[in-house]
Amino acid sequence: MLECSSVRGGIFFIAAFSGYLSEVRYVHMKIKFLGVGSAFTTPEYYQSNMLVTARNGRQLLVDCGSDIRFSLRESDDPDGDCVTDTSLQEVTPADEIDAIYISHLHADHIGGMEWIAFKTYFSLNPKKPKLFMERKLMHRMWKKSLQGGLGFIEGKLMHLTDYFDCRPVPEGGSFGWECLRFTLVKMPHVVAGYENHSSYGLLIEDSESHGSKVFITTDTQFRPGLIGKIGKKVTSIFHDCETSSLKSVVHAHYDDLCTLPSALRKKIWLYHYQPHPARQPEADGFRGFVRKGQEFEFPPLF
Repeated sequence: MLECSSVRGGIFFIAAFSGYLSEVRYVHMKIKFLGVGSAFTTPEYYQSNMLVTARNGRQLLVDCGSDIRFSLRESDDPDGDCVTDTSLQEVTPADEIDAIYISHLHADHIGGMEWIAFKTYFSLNPKKPKLFMERKLMHRMWKKSLQGGLGFIEGKLMHLTDYFDCRPVPEGGSFGWECLRFTLVKMPHVVAGYENHSSYGLLIEDSESHGSKVFITTDTQFRPGLIGKIGKKVTSIFHDCETSSLKSVVHAHYDDLCTLPSALRKKIWLYHYQPHPARQPEADGFRGFVRKGQEFEFPPLF
C-alpha cells in the first residue's frame, strides 16, 4: 500500500493503492496550529496562531503574535534548532504567507505584525500579503499599535497599505480567499463600557458549500447561547479554553465549557490553554486539547 500525502501547489489527496486505485480522498483545506497557548505561554506551546492552507497550497495566517517568527520557523522545520533569520533578505516561511487575518489587538495576536511587515517589504522578492480584518479594528491597529514602529523608513513616511494589501471587512461581513469563505463573528472578550475589546471569530466554509464548516472562536468569554447557535451550523469548533485555577472571565474557562450539552462538546477542540493543563478533555466529552503543530484536514462533504 502506498500513501500519498498533500502536494504543495496542488489539490490535497490521499490515495491508497493495492494493485489499483481503491480510494481518493480530497481535502479542501487544512488548519495547522502553530501554537496553542495563552498570551503568557512558553515555547513548548507558543501563542495561539494558525495556518489555513487552501487546496492549491496557499497559506493564510490567522493571527500574528509576538512569537510568530519562532513558531513559523519551527512549523516549517520541526526537527531544526529554530534559529531565527539574521537577515531581512533571507527567505523564510514568512515569505510564503499569502494572507493574514487578525482577530483582535492583543500582542499574542498582533505582536509579530511589525516583524512580518518589514520582513516581506524588504525581501529580495517583496510582496504585500493580503490583510483581512474588521474595518474599524484595522484602523485602530495602525493608529494605536503599529504606526509607531512602521510609520516611517529612511526617507519615506509609510502607511499600512505600503506593507499590506488591505482588505477591510465590515462587522458581521465575510471575505473570500482561495475558494473558501470566512464569516466574521463578533465575540465578547474584554468588556469595558463603551470601549469593549471584541475579538472576531471565524466561520470557515467552502465557497460552494460542499465542504466541512469550521468555527474558530478566537479569544472569547463563555457564551453558551452564542456557541450553541453556531454549533448547529458547523462540524468542528476550536474553542478558547482557560485552564488556570482562577477564572479571568475574559476567556472561556474549562469548568464552564464542561456545562455545555454533550452533543456540542463532541464537536469542540480546546486551545489557548495554560501550560501543563491538569484536565482530561476526552473524558469530559470534548475532542481533546489541540497540540502545538497539530494539523487538521477537512474534506468536502458530498
